[in-house]
Amino acid sequence: MSRINNLAFAIFGNNIRRRKEDYYKIRIAIRQAHISLPWDVYLSVAYLYAIILGIVGAIIGYLLIPLWGFIYSNTLKVSLSNESPDAGFLGMNSYGEFIFVRIIILFFSLFIGYLSYYVIAAYPGMIARIRKSQIDLTLPHAVAYMYALSKGGPSLIAIFKSLSQQTNIYGAAAEEIYYIVIDTELRGNDLIMALKNAALRTQSEKFRDFLENLVNIATTGADLETFFENMVYSYQKSVEADQSLYLEMLGMLAEAYVTIFVAGPLFLTTILIVMGLMGPGSILLLKLLIYAVIPFSAVLFIILLSVVSLRNDTMQVKIYSVSTKISHYNNVRTIFRAGDDRLIRKLLRSLRWTNMLEVGMNPLKLFFSDPFKVLYLTAPSAIIYFILSLYQHKVTIDLLDDSIIISILILLVPFLFFYEMRSKKTLAIEKSVPGFLKRLAVINDVGMPFVDAIKSISRINVGVLSTEVKLLHKDLVWSNSIPDSLMKFERRVRTASISRIVTLITAASESTGNIKETLKVAANDSELTETLKRQKFTILFSYLIVVYISFAVFLLVLYIFATMFLPHMPSISTAAGSAMFSIGAYKEEYTILFMHATVIQGFFSGIIVGQMTGESVYDGLKHSVVMMSIAYILFKLFV
Repeated sequence: MSRINNLAFAIFGNNIRRRKEDYYKIRIAIRQAHISLPWDVYLSVAYLYAIILGIVGAIIGYLLIPLWGFIYSNTLKVSLSNESPDAGFLGMNSYGEFIFVRIIILFFSLFIGYLSYYVIAAYPGMIARIRKSQIDLTLPHAVAYMYALSKGGPSLIAIFKSLSQQTNIYGAAAEEIYYIVIDTELRGNDLIMALKNAALRTQSEKFRDFLENLVNIATTGADLETFFENMVYSYQKSVEADQSLYLEMLGMLAEAYVTIFVAGPLFLTTILIVMGLMGPGSILLLKLLIYAVIPFSAVLFIILLSVVSLRNDTMQVKIYSVSTKISHYNNVRTIFRAGDDRLIRKLLRSLRWTNMLEVGMNPLKLFFSDPFKVLYLTAPSAIIYFILSLYQHKVTIDLLDDSIIISILILLVPFLFFYEMRSKKTLAIEKSVPGFLKRLAVINDVGMPFVDAIKSISRINVGVLSTEVKLLHKDLVWSNSIPDSLMKFERRVRTASISRIVTLITAASESTGNIKETLKVAANDSELTETLKRQKFTILFSYLIVVYISFAVFLLVLYIFATMFLPHMPSISTAAGSAMFSIGAYKEEYTILFMHATVIQGFFSGIIVGQMTGESVYDGLKHSVVMMSIAYILFKLFV
């Protein structure tokens, strides 16, 4: 443990242990989330951070004393004077601001401290719920892998050990199996006890039912192959019903977002504008709404979507990994001899030059394969542009807005281009997989060997996979090794579905020579997955339209306020001694606030709609860029 963990446990550990039962839910959540810290140490750290951040909150509250004084002078002091003319006699005018500021600082400190503790304490539960959705998504594929292995007749623990080595392919379900293996090997529990412990620990009801059924099979000595086969087909039948429930929940969340996070801020903005007719005090509340409430509420909604989202299973695996190391030359000596170090240095130097030449011949290939690497170029470029745009210029709000928006575009547009191109290629491959597997299963079902089946399919057009299938057939002919050829095929294509299929077929071929049933299972699973994707896109596309329409309404209302309402407001007060129509004196500031509100709303609306339809924040960035650009151009050119 780190020093801060030791310090926190030394201060709070004994007290927390005495109240063990009060933290029952948190202890369970920490186990389900597989957090490495013991529960008492974790809670001790939570209390220590809460105190530290509470002190930081008090310091921030103290630094904001001018703001609290402004709020008191323009709100409470005026109200007290109007309601009680004798307030000065009672000492409220002389000590009121002092008391108000101290109360605000105390409240700010306690709020930051309590919020910090609540967030840290709630973190394990949130991680556990995210793992639940990940387990539910990857469990059917993991069971299919166990079914493929069971055909060779290995023991259950051998199947578990094999699956635990495939966490990069089968995600959270394989990780849970890995913890079962750890329970048997390191803690000395037998397999039945380890299965029962995992069933008690997991938050996934589907995984718990699977483990409980598996305990019954293991204790009675029933046939594992039949059990796994039944579970595979059962999961394939239930996945459509699970998605229907999920889509209904997403519909409710989409309606809640439009009502609360789009219509709500628009309604509050309208109220604050009307309040601005009576005095300048509402402009501070409008700034608080635009720069704090809208972003904070949007972030909370994004976190909520992350917790409840049943993400696409392609997001749950590391698609750029291979399950085993590829060996090109099995007959090359591996014993190190004198003088080999010079040859190794020469080889490494040659490889570096070869890589440099390949990059020079196709410099964009790296970005197409990994779009995040383009950020190494766009991030410095955006920062340099931002600094140069402000250098030796008088910094104004307009200049700052231009610099920030253009810097964001420089940062995101190239990344989004390569990200969308890679996503488009991945989707095309995913669409071709069901047809490829179906043909392979049909041909193999008539008794044709696997190599001959691949040769037959290589002569057929299977979409974007046609070229790769031909290369797979050449590898099979030259190497005469199905596992090695499949590994190379996986490495070239590099998608989640291909990784699962290759791992499944490899496991089945190593376990038993008959992979006919395994191919059928893989073909049915792939076809069902693609059907569900099309159904999901069709339903969620309507929510995409709803979010765009709601943003358009938000933008249009604020545009009307900026172009048709504010210009008709007088620039000075029309009533002596009154603040009536004082909003006219802040026309330019209100216009800037409206533009910022639309840009901020567009940014977060894009991310949220991307999470709903594309299942990822990165899928929403393109919508964010579009909405931000529309809002910015509209206010810059037409206001």
